[in-house]
Amino acid sequence: MTMSSLKRDKRLESKKRKAAAFLQLVKEEDDETEPVKKKMTEESQTNPTAQPSGSTGNKKSNNFQQMAEEELLKLRQALRERQKAAMEKPKVFLTLEELARENVSHFETDLKEEEIPPLFISDVQSLILFAVQGSACRMKPRWCRLLRCTKVTSIVVMVMNGVSNIELEKYPNSFPTIRNAFQTHIEVVNPSQYAKSVPTELFCVLPPRQQRTLVAKSIKMKQDEKEEESLNKPEDPLKETEAEENPLHPALHGDDSFPRTQLLLSTAQLMQEKYPLPVQYSNVNTSDFKFTKEEYLPVNDKSPMFALDCEMCMTKARQSELTRVSIVNEKLETLYDTLVKPYNRITNYLTKYSGITKELLDPVTTRLSEVQKKIQELLPADAILCGQSLGGDLRAVKMYHPYVIDTSCIYNLTGRAGMKTGLKRLTEMFVREKIQEGTEGHDSVEDSVATMKLVQHKLKHNLNYGDVRMGWTAIDSNPEEVADEKEPEFKLIKMEESDENIELNPLPKHIISRQSAFFRMEKYFNSMFEVLQKYGRTAAMVTDQETVKKFGMDNGVIGIESDSDKKTKSLVKSHVQFHDFVYCSFDNYLTHLNENTTEEKIVHCLEKMDNRVGKILKNVKQNSLVIVIVPGRSNQRQEHSGTTFVKIKE
Repeated sequence: MTMSSLKRDKRLESKKRKAAAFLQLVKEEDDETEPVKKKMTEESQTNPTAQPSGSTGNKKSNNFQQMAEEELLKLRQALRERQKAAMEKPKVFLTLEELARENVSHFETDLKEEEIPPLFISDVQSLILFAVQGSACRMKPRWCRLLRCTKVTSIVVMVMNGVSNIELEKYPNSFPTIRNAFQTHIEVVNPSQYAKSVPTELFCVLPPRQQRTLVAKSIKMKQDEKEEESLNKPEDPLKETEAEENPLHPALHGDDSFPRTQLLLSTAQLMQEKYPLPVQYSNVNTSDFKFTKEEYLPVNDKSPMFALDCEMCMTKARQSELTRVSIVNEKLETLYDTLVKPYNRITNYLTKYSGITKELLDPVTTRLSEVQKKIQELLPADAILCGQSLGGDLRAVKMYHPYVIDTSCIYNLTGRAGMKTGLKRLTEMFVREKIQEGTEGHDSVEDSVATMKLVQHKLKHNLNYGDVRMGWTAIDSNPEEVADEKEPEFKLIKMEESDENIELNPLPKHIISRQSAFFRMEKYFNSMFEVLQKYGRTAAMVTDQETVKKFGMDNGVIGIESDSDKKTKSLVKSHVQFHDFVYCSFDNYLTHLNENTTEEKIVHCLEKMDNRVGKILKNVKQNSLVIVIVPGRSNQRQEHSGTTFVKIKE
C-alpha cells in the first residue's frame, strides 16, 4: 500500500468519525424531545376537541423542533471554534510509514517489520532546527511532522543519562510521568556506539555544502598565491621542497577542481538514503553484514575512488539477492567482476534488468561470503565507493562502507531530493554516452564505468554543477561557473581531535574507531546555539561542567553547571519560564549504576528522575515542544538502545 493510499484512507476514516459524531448529537437531541412529543400526542388523543388543527399543540411541537435546531447550531458553532482554536496550536506526530501505528502509553511495541530504519539523536536535532527555522530548515525531520512550528513558544530538552529501553521495559511503573504525559515516542540508537554523546549530536550542526565549499575555496586561493610566489622566487637547488599540508583539505587529486570529499554523503544523508549502518538496533537484522575493512583510515582529497554496481534476482526468501558484482577504478579498469550464486532458490532471474539467466548461473560456484572476502582484500582502508543509489548495492553484498559518493544525490535535475534521475539519462546528458541500449538487461561493468565517469565529470566542474537545488540550470551558457554564493550565515567552529571521546564506549578502540568512520564529525561545524541566536531565541543549559565548558561559552547561551539532579530540577523549573530553549541532563542514575547496585536502588533512582521530569513539565510554557531523551547505554557485550519522547505542552 502506497503512502498516498494510506493518507486517503485516513481522510475517509476521519470523515466517518465526524459523521458518526454528528448523528450521535442529533440522536441525543431527538431522545430529549421524544418524551415531550409523546405526551403531546397522548393529550391530543384523549382530548381531541381541546387542540384543533393549527392550535397551540402544533405550535409547541414546532417550538421544540426549533429549539433542537438552535441547539444543534450552537453545537456546530462550538465545534468550529474548537477547530479554530486547535489550528492556533502546534502539533507533532510520527510520519514514518514503518512507525504509523496507534500511539500507546506503554513501552511495548507491535512493530514486526525488519525494515524500520535506525533513528539517531541527530534526528532529534533536525526536529529542533525545524521548530526554530521553519521552512528555512534545509533538513526536515524524516521521522515526524511538526505542524504550525511558528506557534511553538519554547523548546525544552531533558536527557536521562544512563537510562535505556531495558529500564523502560523492566520497570514501567517507575515512569508514571513519561507513561501518562508522552504518547509519541521513537526508539533511537545509543550514540556511544559510535563514540559520540547526546550534546555532540544535538549541538554540532553540519554546515551546508555551499559554506564548506567557500572555506575550501578560500584555502585553495591562499595555496595558489603561495605557489605563485614560490614560482617567482629563484629556485635553490640545495633545498628540498616539501608539500605544504592543507589545514582543512590535503592537496586535490589529479584533475579535481574541488575537494572530492565534498561529494561524500553525510551521516544524515546515509540515513536518508537508507544505507546500511553498523549499529545494533532492535528492529534491524544485520547480523550477517560485514565491514569492507577491519580498520579504516581517515578519508582525504587524494583517497582513491572505486565504482561498484550489482545485479540482483528474486529468491524463495522473497527478497532480492546478489547475482553479479563489478568494481572499476578511476582508470576505468575492471578490477573485479564475478557472477554469484545465491544460497536460496531463485524464483525470478529478472533478466530484463539484470541480464542474468539460468544458463549463466548454473555452473557458478561463487558465493556471497567469497565476494565479501574479495572486496575486503581489494579496497584500501580509505577507499571512496561510487555508485548510483549505492545503498541498494551495499545491501546486496551485505557490507558496510563509510565513504560513499552517490550519483543519484550529487546530480539532481528535479529540484527534489526524493526524485532521482536514472543512470542512463544522467550518462547521456552529462557524459554524452549511451548505456543500457540492449534488450538483454544491464551490464554491471558498463554501469560502474558510467558511474565513475559521472563522478569524475562533476569533479572537473564545481559542487553546484548538475544540481538544480544549488543554483545550476541545464540552459546555463557556461555551467562551469559557480553560481553566486551568499556569505556564510553562521561562523564555522573547529572541533578539536580530543573532542572525540573514545572512552564513551567500553568496546575495543579499533572497533569504535571503525564504527566512528560512519559517523564522522566534520572538523568544522555550526553551533546550534548560534542558530538559535540568529533567529532571536534565548537559550540556557543546566548540565555537567564539561558540557557547559564545551558548548555553552558563547553565542549568548546561559551555561549553568550542576552537580546533582535536585539542583538541575530547581534551576530548570525557573529557566523554562524565561528562555526559548532549555537543555538539561539528569546524571545521578548513571553515577549509581554498577554491578553492586541493588534492585531497590535502581527503582528509587528511576522514580526520582521521572518525578523531576514531571515537576519541570508542570512549569513549561503552554505550546512548548518538550523532548525527553533516554539515550541508551553500552556494556562489554551488548548495546542497549534508547527512546526519545516528544509532545506539545497543552
